Amino acid sequence: MLIFFLILFHYILSLHCETEKRIALEKDKSPFKIENLEEDTGFLVLQVSNLWGNLHDRILKRYHGLSHMQYSVLASIYWLVIYSGRQVTQTILAQHTKINPMTISQMFKVLEAKGYIYRTPHATDVRAKAVNLTPEGKELMNKAFHTIWEEDAKFFKALGKNTARFNKYLYELLKAND
Repeated sequence: MLIFFLILFHYILSLHCETEKRIALEKDKSPFKIENLEEDTGFLVLQVSNLWGNLHDRILKRYHGLSHMQYSVLASIYWLVIYSGRQVTQTILAQHTKINPMTISQMFKVLEAKGYIYRTPHATDVRAKAVNLTPEGKELMNKAFHTIWEEDAKFFKALGKNTARFNKYLYELLKAND
């Protein structure tokens, strides 16, 4: 019986050694520059962005029947109408949000069907349509915005006094890569 366990131990040890050799060989061929994902800015941004977006999706669907993307489009239209001083078009919205224009177009169709937005001919560009919120869209945004504002405060609470600096860095990334 002892011989059986010695043979088994030797076999397991050899498998472990082979696995270690294979891992070392794969690391030598690896395109990855780092092993610790806590040092990978892109991966961290992906994870945080997904957590944040998924939180918005859950909360918005539960309380307001919207997806995160629908909310983003509605909120951006509302903000641009109030603060930009110009008519909002698909192109302007895509530039403002960094959302693909085709995705914006699809969102317009969904939001128009739900009765939250309407489109009219643009005052100066015959090829474009201006978009605005319906009274129902404004009412929904006023409610949804407060929900998201509260959830964002909880989500970003870990930043504490570093929030302004964090926002500054995000803004610098946007401007450097726009």
